[in-house]
Amino acid sequence: MQAASPKRILLVRFSSIGDIVLTFPVAAAIKSLFPNCQVDYVTKPQFSSLLKACPEIDNVYTLNATIRQLRKDLNFKQYDAILDLHHNLRTSLLLRFQFSKVYRFPKNNVQKWLLTTFKIKPQKRQHVVERYLSTLARFASSWTPLLVSSKYVIPSEAQMDVQTEFELIPKTYVALAIGAQFATKRLPTDLLVELVNKVAFPVLLLGGKEDIEDAQIIQTSTLKKDLYSAVGKCAIHESAWLVQNAKCLITNDTGLMHIGAAFELPLFVIWGNTTPDFGMYPYRPEQENVVHFEVADLSCKPCSKIGFQSCPKGHFNCMRKQDITLIAARVNALGA
Repeated sequence: MQAASPKRILLVRFSSIGDIVLTFPVAAAIKSLFPNCQVDYVTKPQFSSLLKACPEIDNVYTLNATIRQLRKDLNFKQYDAILDLHHNLRTSLLLRFQFSKVYRFPKNNVQKWLLTTFKIKPQKRQHVVERYLSTLARFASSWTPLLVSSKYVIPSEAQMDVQTEFELIPKTYVALAIGAQFATKRLPTDLLVELVNKVAFPVLLLGGKEDIEDAQIIQTSTLKKDLYSAVGKCAIHESAWLVQNAKCLITNDTGLMHIGAAFELPLFVIWGNTTPDFGMYPYRPEQENVVHFEVADLSCKPCSKIGFQSCPKGHFNCMRKQDITLIAARVNALGA
């Protein structure tokens, strides 16, 4: 550990929702190790409100204009350490000349390339949070990284009455996150319709404004009467509240998956072109209540560490061959 406890530490992560949520355990670890340390954060403006869910973060700076302007706004001299949890060209430009203050997390790009190109799995699966925490471990050299629980504290203004807003009783409905940034991470709408029809509990659809059309297709294509939609109606913290109050969450590999991991509810994760082997699976101390659904023995999977807007092979078997009956059965096994 440092000779003296640090007074200020800066975390840097520009995007996106899931990646930022996965940095919350780092802030929690800093406060646990150095209770009086000020923890500041740099991100893009559209993600600044997300950081309200992490009580360990004291101040947030945003990239509103240029890297040069942000460098002027930040006084790097006040920080004892800077943890670069994005580690790309933009953060390198932001943090140039800081030298010994900067601790960058390992991106493991070679391992990802081997996995996507030759389908060679890593010998040991390491969660990205562990790699984030390794930056803190290098700064506080005597500290051994431990499993730090994810914490997502929903702001009070986002805590709605679920029964009043959606006529749903908490812990009786299934939250179904239908979106994802890339199409190859999303279960197609016809399969979502099939899944909704087979789930025995009320279902609440979740997603952003970009998912409204898919939500409407699902609603008009199903005979299920107890189907409700919050798609396009709720901000991220409100969606998180609906997840926290659900019986369980069915989700693609997306931001709500990582938010859901912070709550004590079963998770059912449907994997498309990506895989847990990238280390971006739900982060929680126990994995017993996390069920993964992956199509096995596909020579083309994973095709990307991020995703595409259409299947490079054209068949989309990583989602098309998902066993919808099995997914619904596992959800229905939760009982009343």
